[in-house]
Amino acid sequence: MQNDILSILNESEGLNAKVFSLVRLKLLASLAAPGPDGATYRELKAALDINDGVLFANLNVLRDMGYLTSGKITSEGKELELYTITPEGQDEWKRTRAWLCRFLRCGV
Repeated sequence: MQNDILSILNESEGLNAKVFSLVRLKLLASLAAPGPDGATYRELKAALDINDGVLFANLNVLRDMGYLTSGKITSEGKELELYTITPEGQDEWKRTRAWLCRFLRCGV
């Protein structure tokens, strides 16, 4: 069991450590689900129940890493910020999710 845990921990070296924040993991998971349709800032804020400062800062970090893109859309006469996950973001989320699943099962 100990060797299994060490082996899985060693696999984490291939992951982007900047993604390992609960907020960033939630954002990637939330944006991976709708894929190219994305989600607005308002939708993400409501779904994740995160304050504006934390949400904005973490969206910017993920965008700066190339995992998200953003753009303006108009809905019901209001201009909204739409966030979508990039192919690189999808790939990183898949790698991270697979590693987390292995890690969590190993700890049981």
